[in-house]
Amino acid sequence: MRTLPYGDMLAAIIAILAVVADQLSKYFVVNAANPVNGESDWSCGFIPKVMSLIYEENRGAAFSMLSDKRWVFMVFSVISMAIIVFLLVKEYKRHTLLNVSLAMILGGGIGNMIDRIRLGYVVDFFKTEFVDFAIFNVADAFITVGAGLLAVYVIFFETKVEKRLAAEEAAKKAESEQSIAETEPEKAPEAEEGNENG
Repeated sequence: MRTLPYGDMLAAIIAILAVVADQLSKYFVVNAANPVNGESDWSCGFIPKVMSLIYEENRGAAFSMLSDKRWVFMVFSVISMAIIVFLLVKEYKRHTLLNVSLAMILGGGIGNMIDRIRLGYVVDFFKTEFVDFAIFNVADAFITVGAGLLAVYVIFFETKVEKRLAAEEAAKKAESEQSIAETEPEKAPEAEEGNENG
C-alpha cells in the first residue's frame, strides 16, 4: 500500500477539516435558528460591532451571487474541484503554499456542494456589522482565504518554484548522463575482445 506524500497528506487534512468545520457550524446554526419555510428571525452576537450570526438560505454561488442557478453552480463546482484534485495529485511537490491554498478551496467547495445536493441551497450565517457585505459561511471563508493564498503563491513563489524544478531536472539529467558514461567504458573492452577474436 502506497503511503501518501507529505503534500497530499497535508492537503487531505486541510480539506477534511474545512468540510467538517463548515458542516458542524451549519448544523448548530440551523438548530439554533429553527427556520420555518426558509425564514427565521434568529440572530446572535458573535463579535461585537464586527460580526453577528443570522440564518439565510443562499440559492446562488458564494456570497449569494446569481441566485437560483443551482445546477450551473453544481456543474461548475464539480469541474473546478476535479481540476483542483488533479493539481494536488500531480503537482504536490511544487510548494506547500500551493497545496494549502488548493486544499482550502477544495474543502470549501465540497462543504457548499454537500448543502446544494442535500438541501438544494447553501446555509449562510456570518453577517458583518462594520460594512455592508454579503452574508457568508465557513466554506465561503475557506474558499476566499484559499484564493488569496493562491494569488500570493502565483505572484511571489511560482517563478522561484519553476527555477527550482528546472534545476532539479537538469541535475537529474546530468546524473543520468554521468551514470551512462560510467557504464560505457566497461562495455568497451568486451567489444574490443570480440573484434580480436573475429
